Amino acid sequence: MRDNEWLEQQLQILLKNHFANVKITNPIQIKFGREAKYRFGSIRLVSHKGIRSIKGIKSIKGLIKAVGDDTPKKSLITVTSMFAKEDVPADVVRYTIAHELCHYAHGFSSMNKRMFRHPHHGGIVNRELTQRGAEHLIREFKAWLKGYRKAILAARVKI
Repeated sequence: MRDNEWLEQQLQILLKNHFANVKITNPIQIKFGREAKYRFGSIRLVSHKGIRSIKGIKSIKGLIKAVGDDTPKKSLITVTSMFAKEDVPADVVRYTIAHELCHYAHGFSSMNKRMFRHPHHGGIVNRELTQRGAEHLIREFKAWLKGYRKAILAARVKI
């Protein structure tokens, strides 16, 4: 069974091998979250523990202006706990982490400058991974996803 320490090692390997030129403007934390059937990973910007939201402020930029830029922030990557099982290939987990790191690099859920209006616009994530030399992760993930979808469809009740 994989644990959060294993996830942290995978994150560091990906940062070193494929995202070395990305400016780390705020710390990145990674952990397993609850099991999800369709959402394999997510990234979000977490402010100071005591500050969740302020009435009347609707965006993270508004929150930053209201609280001040000196408030500690970190990016939290959460991976489905389904990936803690050893039967899921490690490259599938690495793809999920790399996908979230692309969002970080593009300024989504990080303090980096936002590069695009939408996080998945025009297949930008897979294009970025290909440019970074991680196309093998895309192939592995797509192959696994095809089998995973078939298993989900087969598990549905047939009438």
